[in-house]
Amino acid sequence: TPTTDRKRPRRSSERGGKGLRHFSSKVCEKVKSKGVTTYLEVSEELVEEFSHHSIVNSTPSSANSFDVKNIRRRVYDALNVLCAMNIISKDKKEIRWIGLPTNSLQ
Repeated sequence: TPTTDRKRPRRSSERGGKGLRHFSSKVCEKVKSKGVTTYLEVSEELVEEFSHHSIVNSTPSSANSFDVKNIRRRVYDALNVLCAMNIISKDKKEIRWIGLPTNSLQ
């Protein structure tokens, strides 16, 4: 059968890179650079970074409040994934960098 030109969903890289993968790497970078931090510290810094990006690209303020909630949720999700992968540890409010896993055979 001939190939038809179907519409396919756009990937996050095509949408501007604000998907969970993008946030996970941003969160990972933040925690790694700080060594020890908190959820609030990481989320505030990322909200500030992306709010500044939205202002530069003139995103309406109503969309901005949704973005803040969305960013905070994604930071929370990313921290839980990193914790499950044993890349970070969480003890009450403290988040500590452990390190990326190595692929060495033992």
